[in-house]
Amino acid sequence: MTDSTTANAEPKTVVKPASSGSSWEDIANEVVPADMTMTGLATGARRGPSRPYPGAPRDASKAWLPVPVQPRAIECPLYAPDADFSAVLRGVEKTDKKQGTHYFISHPATAYDPDFASFSVDLQRALKQATHPALSGARVEDLLFVDIETTGLSSDGPLFLIGALRLDGEPRLDLFLARNYREEAAVLAAFQNLAAGKVIITFNGKSFDWPYIKNRSQVHKVKHATPSAHFDLLHHARRTWKHQVPNCKLQTLELYLCGRTRRDDVPSSQIPARYEEFVELYSTSGRGAHLLAPVIHHNALDILTMAQLLGLSGEKDK
Repeated sequence: MTDSTTANAEPKTVVKPASSGSSWEDIANEVVPADMTMTGLATGARRGPSRPYPGAPRDASKAWLPVPVQPRAIECPLYAPDADFSAVLRGVEKTDKKQGTHYFISHPATAYDPDFASFSVDLQRALKQATHPALSGARVEDLLFVDIETTGLSSDGPLFLIGALRLDGEPRLDLFLARNYREEAAVLAAFQNLAAGKVIITFNGKSFDWPYIKNRSQVHKVKHATPSAHFDLLHHARRTWKHQVPNCKLQTLELYLCGRTRRDDVPSSQIPARYEEFVELYSTSGRGAHLLAPVIHHNALDILTMAQLLGLSGEKDK
């Protein structure tokens, strides 16, 4: 068990200007590389003979937002294979009498992105202007931004990480981690206690995250929390920005709207294999933080981007 002093220490995040390089991963993720004009990237879903140029918006009267000239690049922390697990992840073991143990990590949101300090004001403005039933009348402290990491796309397989941003005071990211497959039940139980009565905010969560959590809770006979409402940002993003960006993938929105990109971020497709390798290594040596730290950072940035996107919804009436 890690002591409370270690649990409250903050990870160091390095924020640097983005490099001018690009990669095939940029294109696979449908994010415009730095050395390519925004009209030079076309995706299969958006090609068509009626377009004036490859990748042009369907509505010729509309134009995509410009790619930031120098987006902020948040660097994922990397560690050596022999790095100490507790020193890297800076969490604490939690025990539930019924469900057992899990690993709990909690840091201020600014530990992952220093600019997040001002986002609460943006969220307050967005909520005042909100007309969606899930958000109308909600307070900032009622919101809980949620994202999960899983061992696959089917909820037949376990999830191993639930990240949640709460705003009841200093914006704080709580991460519930299963260090092995047995700890999934404890992760679910701890999260359900946090989620009860909250306005849940997800990105594609109505189709993926929330049904996944619900199904895994049923598998472990963990009582499923009843939120007061659920707002899916993916649908909101499509309604609001679909004609202004190449696509509505989260990292595309992060680049175009938040002016932020990531360096050394772990691709989502690699996360299940990383976790499987971690479980084997941790069970035999107590190590493997170098495998999980990028996954945790990825999850945290996904959640912060969600919060920033909701905050941007109120920008037009500043």
